[in-house]
Amino acid sequence: MIPFIVLAPLAIAGGGLFGLAEEHFRRRRLATQASSQPTPDTPHSDPEEQDPPVMASGDPIQIKRSALAARAALGLSAAGIWYPPLMLVSVPVIGYSAYNWLRTRYLFEKPKHNSPLGILAGLALTGSLVTGNWLMASLVLSVDLSGRKMISSLTEGSRLIDNDSGKEVAPFDFMARIKYLFRIMLQGEPRWEWFPVLLARVSMGLFFAISGWNKLFMVSHWNGLLAAMIATGLPFPKFMSLVLAWLELAGGALLTVGFMSTFFSIALAFAMIVAIVTVEIPFVIPPGLGPLDWLDWFLYLPQVLYVIIFLWLVIKGPGPYSADAVIARKLGFDKDPEEEAKMDSEKSDSEDHKTDSGKNPDDEFGPIGPGGSSWTPQHA
Repeated sequence: MIPFIVLAPLAIAGGGLFGLAEEHFRRRRLATQASSQPTPDTPHSDPEEQDPPVMASGDPIQIKRSALAARAALGLSAAGIWYPPLMLVSVPVIGYSAYNWLRTRYLFEKPKHNSPLGILAGLALTGSLVTGNWLMASLVLSVDLSGRKMISSLTEGSRLIDNDSGKEVAPFDFMARIKYLFRIMLQGEPRWEWFPVLLARVSMGLFFAISGWNKLFMVSHWNGLLAAMIATGLPFPKFMSLVLAWLELAGGALLTVGFMSTFFSIALAFAMIVAIVTVEIPFVIPPGLGPLDWLDWFLYLPQVLYVIIFLWLVIKGPGPYSADAVIARKLGFDKDPEEEAKMDSEKSDSEDHKTDSGKNPDDEFGPIGPGGSSWTPQHA
């Protein structure tokens, strides 16, 4: 029987050779595709020497596969603590992921031997492999690959696509990415604005739906609501309590799925304003406070935060992942006629300019990248 101390290095090497073969055949296939459709920028060449931009060392497909393999190895090695044969199964997967880790870096990064993080990751990976700590090796690969993949996704990826031509343009250089990150910190990222809208809408919807359910179907919550209504001196306290509880349940549920979001945001915000005026200010905020202390107590009230969030949802809308957005798309309300007319006019002017000049203006200066700058193909 082959001892494990010999079998483990062979398994790692086997996984690395599999990664090498996969990259070799994929590179040849892409090079063949590129050479079959020659352009002025990509003349015919030998497939072995062809290096299409998609196969630069920042290849996102390659790092994606490597990250998936690293996470699979992490799961197998963790399960191997209880079932040792799975630990051995994880070893060739670690070898495959480690090979891709050595080959893969994004174009704005330094080579691993010049990168402090790359050096630390390499030392940690080498130490864990030498000592046979497969769980730590797969963990190092997973964290490092996932981190660089996340950085790339937040900074437009390792490749850029020109919005006008649809063609691939050169990636950001290091300083361009630094400027991009500073712009995000100073101005935010509009492409991700749907996420906080979705999170706020669903969170508020679930909160009020659960609160309304408890008030309707749990005696203790109902008695507390009724007592608060009686204490405020509002007329018809039982009726008002029933209306409020059903508003929270129905409004929260529909707000969660994004149906009639604006209407229920306004209705629930109004209910919170009534609660602030009739309950929170008279009974929660201590009397005799100074202006700043009173404002501090007032802003501390959760109902004030709810009103602000509802106001934001009313102005911003429910977001693209909502029933209202689907209805708007079906009815054509998501299209701005003035904006469409402007875009059609600009497109027509651009086509006329190309016809008059006899060539594409991008041919002279190269594809236009982010910020209006010219980009030329670069390789790592």
